[in-house]
Amino acid sequence: MQPHIYEKQLKIPHYLGDRYRRITLPHLMNVLIEVSGEQTEEIGALSVREHGLSWVIIQYDLEIHRIPKTDEMIKVKTFAREYNRIFSYREFEVYDENDQLIVYVMTVFALINTNRKLSKISPEIVEGYGSTENRRIKRMPKPEVPKNIETAQHRKIQVGYFDIDTNFHANNSTYFIWMLEALSDDFLATHEPIHGNIVFEKEVHIGEEVDSYTELATNEEGQLISRHQIQVNDTVKCTGTFTWKES
Repeated sequence: MQPHIYEKQLKIPHYLGDRYRRITLPHLMNVLIEVSGEQTEEIGALSVREHGLSWVIIQYDLEIHRIPKTDEMIKVKTFAREYNRIFSYREFEVYDENDQLIVYVMTVFALINTNRKLSKISPEIVEGYGSTENRRIKRMPKPEVPKNIETAQHRKIQVGYFDIDTNFHANNSTYFIWMLEALSDDFLATHEPIHGNIVFEKEVHIGEEVDSYTELATNEEGQLISRHQIQVNDTVKCTGTFTWKES
């Protein structure tokens, strides 16, 4: 079965960019998720909320060839290729005006019920996406975490009202901000991510105090990486690894 592919062309507004006119990763992820929501509306997929269920993102794996800039026209393609009883796998492809692939994202989704417990994904729920059932669960690589929290760069953040989305916990894009802003301004101004692997472990709620830890290292290929861990008290909420190049 071939997945249903949804496409959208859009111009990146200036307010989604950083000081160098690059769309920020949090904004890019929000754009992609918005496009996937439009596909759901177009195909008339079953409303999971009517059944007391919600889709949640478990993991992102990003390959970034080039970060789009503000005022640039891009084309976003998205499709949900496979699913099993626990996870659904949605892919995103971002193309520039020359039809060159500049960003690829694999996203792992799961369904949770009103008790925040995982719920089985039935064929009826994914009907219309053209997804193929594959009972074998994909083994996605796990992010590297800081080796030594005591010596890692650290930032403490108070979770505020505008960090919370309609699921009443911190929006997934907010974790990107918390992770990346633990790096220095000079580093972010002079480097661009070329790969990212983020796993969301547990929800973060309003009023909680987040500790964001990061450390820089070199991977086996000699590339510069940053390892990240988000936690509240001693509970790990999110982990991530980014690979970087100089701007």
